[in-house]
Amino acid sequence: MSKQLTVVAHLVAKPDKIDEVRQFLLSLVADTRAEAGCVDYDLHQDDANPAEFTFYENWTDRAEWDRHMEMPYLKEFARRAPDLFAVDPHIRLMTMISRKA
Repeated sequence: MSKQLTVVAHLVAKPDKIDEVRQFLLSLVADTRAEAGCVDYDLHQDDANPAEFTFYENWTDRAEWDRHMEMPYLKEFARRAPDLFAVDPHIRLMTMISRKA
């Protein structure tokens, strides 16, 4: 039985790139949500610090997330990351151990 994977990705935009980062990250949402293994893919912006963004994602399993990371728009993300982000993205992979209601 496959285990659902939860991903929390925390990103910090360079101060002069906040709007550009916001638009770029929002552009990833529709394509990612259309991927076969995507359960949830939600982008959040911190209320106190608008340079901070967090993706909260759920995938049917790790293999589907690995496929996601090979998509052209994620390759573009990796290519642009040094220009857009103040620090390396902090990505946490977690296995869901509770059942959905």
